[in-house]
Amino acid sequence: MFRIRFSIFLSVFVAMVGLMIIAPVMPPLIRELGLSEIHSGIIISLGSIAMAVMAPVWGRLSDLKGRKAVIVIGFLGMFVSYVLFTATMYAGLSQVLSGGLLVVLLIVARGLIGMFIPAVPSAAQAYIADITSENGRAAGMALIGAANGMGLVLGPAIAAAFALIGLIWPLYIGALLPLVALGIVCFLIPAQKPIIHEKPPKVNPFQKGLPLYLFAGLATMLSIITLQVVGGFYFQDQLSLTTKETARMLSVGLMISGVAMIVTQGLQMKNPKWQPRSLILFGAVLLIISLSLFLFFINVIIYYAAFFLFGVGAGLMMPGFMAGASLAVDREQQGGVAGLVASVQGISAVIAPILSTSLYQLNKYLPFAVVALFVMLMGATLLFVKSRSKISENTRIDS
Repeated sequence: MFRIRFSIFLSVFVAMVGLMIIAPVMPPLIRELGLSEIHSGIIISLGSIAMAVMAPVWGRLSDLKGRKAVIVIGFLGMFVSYVLFTATMYAGLSQVLSGGLLVVLLIVARGLIGMFIPAVPSAAQAYIADITSENGRAAGMALIGAANGMGLVLGPAIAAAFALIGLIWPLYIGALLPLVALGIVCFLIPAQKPIIHEKPPKVNPFQKGLPLYLFAGLATMLSIITLQVVGGFYFQDQLSLTTKETARMLSVGLMISGVAMIVTQGLQMKNPKWQPRSLILFGAVLLIISLSLFLFFINVIIYYAAFFLFGVGAGLMMPGFMAGASLAVDREQQGGVAGLVASVQGISAVIAPILSTSLYQLNKYLPFAVVALFVMLMGATLLFVKSRSKISENTRIDS
């Protein structure tokens, strides 16, 4: 069992690193190519759209073809698409390609990366659902969440380290990691028979019990991405920092948040007593407190404390909404619901950068305030539905 969990953890980690390793080097690479900021935005955004569209497809395919097969296809696709993206970038830097053709090829290659990356977390989440009991589902999903969190933290760090050699070097690593992970998956993960042998039943996002957890997933991911996208602007303006001081402060803050997220999920794996609703609600409270600290104080130490609380809150909410969504559907639909969860993450990656930067232009406090209200609305909805179901149960007992 350990080798399976290790392989699943590594698979999701590599997929997340593959997603995050591009972001830090894209702006300088785009400028080296002589392209504009809008080109960078289009390339990144279309990759996120491809993720959102393809995630449910991969999830359902894992029900039909098997989890391991989809993970293998995902890593092969990541390798090929990363090689294409890196080769195109290299050709542009060498002035072999330029202009419209260069932009189109970068968009296509980044789109392919976005298409294949969600194959891995979708199938991996479904695999964890297959091998865990209902009581242990939240702890199992904490493994996926910890891999996500570690990828979020180490992806940019790996990019920054290899960028010291050359701006394109992180892309070489992005192409190499899927091959390493592919070898480990092929040797360590036993192939499972497909869950069903006919056309997999579609998962309706609005079927009973599921929308709440997808809503929680959207709130969690919007919070995380908003902090990453506008945090630098906000802290620079609040604390009157230089560009270098801002980069240092944000890097330390995000690292504190990432470590808190990983530790929280590690503890959850060892102590699987809390169920999805409790994880989400307690995590939401911590998220709202952290966002309030960002909004109402102007102090570096308090901000670092807020980063820590944010990491703990997100670390509770992530396995909570994953486990809740998994438990809301039948065994034959685990791949489909895992795809929906991954799709929510892709949708968040499309919406959050545009929404948060637009709100920031109106007022610097708005992005964090809107996210806090959104998390509060999600938590209130979860409480309302729970209390209403209890009333229904009591009514049935009384009658």
